[in-house]
Amino acid sequence: MAKFIIRPEINNHNEGDYDNLHLEMHKRNIFRVIKLNDDKWYDLPTGTYRAVLAKTTEEVFELCVAALNAIGKFNTMNKRDYELYVGETTSCKCDLRLNTDKSKLPSGTK
Repeated sequence: MAKFIIRPEINNHNEGDYDNLHLEMHKRNIFRVIKLNDDKWYDLPTGTYRAVLAKTTEEVFELCVAALNAIGKFNTMNKRDYELYVGETTSCKCDLRLNTDKSKLPSGTK
């Protein structure tokens, strides 16, 4: 399984676009939380996502594009309505807040 950090930014977003994006990313097993070595979940900084998937960087990038397309932020004919970064990580160090919003967690976790 590979670990990814993802940072989408919607240009000219409308009210509700980010809420819809969160739902679309969640459907694709891309979350706004990270589980650290203490076995607790922490919130990532605003606009940052984490995925642990058996996929390549290109495949995860395409998952994110599909999520953006699902909310109507198409990237066609060089007309970009978003910016997107997907990077594979091998390790990280962070100082984050403990998660208190269980809706951000992967399904079936506590």
